[in-house]
Amino acid sequence: MATKDGRIVGLDYLRAIFSVCVVAVHLGYVFPSDIFDPDRYAEHTFTWSDLVNFYVLCLAVPVFVLISTYLYSLKPADTRALGRRLGRILRLLVFWSLAFQIFFFTGYGFPKQIPRDPGRFALYLLTGGDTVYYFFVSLALVTVVTHYCQRLSDRAVWVLFATSTAVVGILPLLHRETGYLVLGHHANPLNFLPLAFAGLGLARLSRAGDDRTLDWVGLAALGLGVAAALLDWTTYVDPCFFKVNRFALPAYTRPSVVFLAVAVLVSVVRAQPPGNPVVRFMARHSLAVYCLHPFLVPVKYKMPDVFHLTRAAEALLPLAVVLGLSYLGSLVLPLFLRDEVLR
Repeated sequence: MATKDGRIVGLDYLRAIFSVCVVAVHLGYVFPSDIFDPDRYAEHTFTWSDLVNFYVLCLAVPVFVLISTYLYSLKPADTRALGRRLGRILRLLVFWSLAFQIFFFTGYGFPKQIPRDPGRFALYLLTGGDTVYYFFVSLALVTVVTHYCQRLSDRAVWVLFATSTAVVGILPLLHRETGYLVLGHHANPLNFLPLAFAGLGLARLSRAGDDRTLDWVGLAALGLGVAAALLDWTTYVDPCFFKVNRFALPAYTRPSVVFLAVAVLVSVVRAQPPGNPVVRFMARHSLAVYCLHPFLVPVKYKMPDVFHLTRAAEALLPLAVVLGLSYLGSLVLPLFLRDEVLR
């Protein structure tokens, strides 16, 4: 296992960078192209903003999941350890999804949002009450899969990775043919299932010190990610995805996202960047930022009116304020809440 001064430090950089990406997405820091327009999506041509939106910002959640499975696989884990981890994930899911809905719907309004139809209710649970906290549902699933696959051979792990990634590639087509929203939904846990096997396989290579194979895996993942991105702009473009997204593409139900998340993790692990106190602080508080920032999104809409911001300040200042308040909350709230629901 790498020391804190080696490969694991690189994961701090990923957590720090992609926690900012998550906040940026939810604050609307996305520069829409024609793929966001139901009337013009068919005329779309790939732009630099698509590169940022779909191959940087959309990597945040998959990378977080992969980091989790990678770290889990580096440590010996028994059933008791799995139970403790799942218990914490469940507490995070229940606490933050309920807190946000009570906050957003002013308390008494939130029970009215719970669907009565069984199918819609199942999707409601899967999405963490239609909140960003669907992440914890998927994280629980991939954690269980990672745990129970630890006894498999290396070959079996990578075969399962390839098979589950192929399933991810088929899901958008099934969504188009059947109309079942869950198949192309960003909260579908199957989107992240390959990351359970990837995290396990990469952890084994890292633990064995097999840097040469890690390099080849990273290069192969990058090449496959670029090749799979061609599917995103040919096979997958369809107006049916406007029912689950703001654009005519699946958000996470794309093999390109899986491969590129693997390439990102390998590149940072192999780079072994030096420790940095700012990055270390941001990484330690990345979970708190993820959990707290949805409560602060209204800041984006209030600040320009109150402070009469110029165009540049209007674009950047709300992001800085929301991040700053989120980090501040992560320092103050442990005085009132249990630390395990924030870090």
